[in-house]
Amino acid sequence: MAQGATCARTVLTAFMPRAWRRPVTSSEIDSEMAIITKGTAQMLTVEDSLKLALTSVLMSPNFVFRVELDPDRLSLTPHPLSGYEVASRLSYFLWSTMPDDTLMGAAGDGTILKADTLGTQVDRMMASPKAQALIDNFAGQWLYIREFAEMQPDPATYPMFDQPLRAALKSESEMLFKDVALNGAPVSTLLTANYLYANDRLATHYGLPAVNSTTPVKVSLTGTSHRGGILAQAGFLTATSHPIKTSPVKRGKWVLNQLLCYDVPAPPPGIQTNLDLSDVVGTLRQVLEHHRADPTCSACHNLMDPIGFGLENYNAVGAYRTQDSGMNIDSGGELPSGGKFSGADQLSSLIAADPSFPACVARKLYSYALGRLPEKAATHMDTQTLAGITSGFQSAGMSFKDLVKRIVTAPTFLSRRGELALP
Repeated sequence: MAQGATCARTVLTAFMPRAWRRPVTSSEIDSEMAIITKGTAQMLTVEDSLKLALTSVLMSPNFVFRVELDPDRLSLTPHPLSGYEVASRLSYFLWSTMPDDTLMGAAGDGTILKADTLGTQVDRMMASPKAQALIDNFAGQWLYIREFAEMQPDPATYPMFDQPLRAALKSESEMLFKDVALNGAPVSTLLTANYLYANDRLATHYGLPAVNSTTPVKVSLTGTSHRGGILAQAGFLTATSHPIKTSPVKRGKWVLNQLLCYDVPAPPPGIQTNLDLSDVVGTLRQVLEHHRADPTCSACHNLMDPIGFGLENYNAVGAYRTQDSGMNIDSGGELPSGGKFSGADQLSSLIAADPSFPACVARKLYSYALGRLPEKAATHMDTQTLAGITSGFQSAGMSFKDLVKRIVTAPTFLSRRGELALP
């Protein structure tokens, strides 16, 4: 038993710091060893008793939660995070998993708290295959790529929409975001890319020449392709449509929320939001313009609909069209800032040049990194920090990696505070 207990302690001594993402004390190890002692006393083997102890480690709040301790949990005065707490924040931000040995080493010697070390670690981590987590999780949430798995276009109306096409749409969106996040393209490329990633299945859907590949390849676009950038990607366009019809409302709201960070309020109670389109005569634009005449609907729809109209040249599965219900489509629209456009290309260019776009990208990534929404009060540290981050991000040519570095070296990423007790 003595030899087995020694072996078990060795296992716990190595495992617990990894699981809890920080050094552990002798008393913490002793607490888990007590489970082994009790197990063997009840005739369990050392191995089975060790399994119970390891289960206890993984059930502990130290594993289940990313623990960040406040000296005074009610104090609103920010205090610096420890090196291990910063290592966990950084690792879960970029990799969605626990810190590796390099991060733990930098946490242990305190160098991770230095701006130059953080920058070096960002470079290393974003070059790692683990950075795929940024695409899966951040882009998956922000750009609605996660929604692609749930898209259900009406099979009778769109029999061509199948699983190979769904997979190709997902790859197209992910690979464009990867160019921006990991390959150095400016963030504006998400809107203004003059290329796309397609295999033969997607090329057919887009009416492009065959690319002679079952896997996605980079395809340069001409000015007549009607593609390029996320607003012309069939994945986004399908995710923001109804099963049978397009939805200028959903598409416009997505642009406002995800790209410009406009807060569009929910409809007032009792308002009918599901329009009966079974007897539609004319284009969907004409139907919605009539709907907007209702003053209870106009405030929000006057923001959303004119943006969505600019994408009406794409049907509910993102195929290009020039007519709706046998009538020519009017793809003219207007942004809340007053910028007028016609079609997806002009809309994309306007958004890329809108100061609200880089500010929104910074806000989205900042929220993802910290795991919370920024405080809106003008006097709050978030407001001041985000303003500085956004200004620097724009000045640096809208580099995604530069944005990451500005966020992880910001005081709000490197510190925390307590919260007021609820009444």
